[in-house]
Amino acid sequence: MIPRVGFVYHHLNEADVRVEMVAAWREEWADLSANWPRGQCYGKQLTDAGWVAFERVMPEALATQDDDWLVAEMSPAEYWQDRLVRRTKTGVTMVDYNKRDALEKLCLGEFNIAYIRGLARALLARGETTCTVYRANPAYVPRGECSSWEEQTFTLTDVIAGHRARYHPPPGDRLAWSIPSGPNCHHSIRSVASSDQ
Repeated sequence: MIPRVGFVYHHLNEADVRVEMVAAWREEWADLSANWPRGQCYGKQLTDAGWVAFERVMPEALATQDDDWLVAEMSPAEYWQDRLVRRTKTGVTMVDYNKRDALEKLCLGEFNIAYIRGLARALLARGETTCTVYRANPAYVPRGECSSWEEQTFTLTDVIAGHRARYHPPPGDRLAWSIPSGPNCHHSIRSVASSDQ
């Protein structure tokens, strides 16, 4: 049994949030599939079987499950490359990587990204305009930048505009405001109304 590693989400059981999570993810998946090389945005360690599995299980995770379920579903070894290609000064070499870390980074990160985007869209549809950033999971090494955003209020339009802005499309804008701030960011958003309760 895989121990719980997932994030705390304040609005995950709200139907409109689930609907928006799936819709936004499907829109982005279609764009990435049509316009970008596989693995350029995320998932470079996945095998072909891993990509097929991710396309199948991610919408189910977003619609009815959680990030821990997604981690369990994506854990089979055949979904992950044995080794990664690294370019060096002398050419190309194959290197080992931490598969458990890659699994958690993909599943937790992508679920959180879909949650943030879906929740922002749902809150806007409800007539809300702002959200609160919070730490959704303890970090091994907290980042100063996103830690400074904890319990701060941001506009939902900024959240949506910042979607992957730092790295996609390449080269991205490293100075853009984006939640999550990058890989392994442990922050998410909640409505300001739920923050006041």
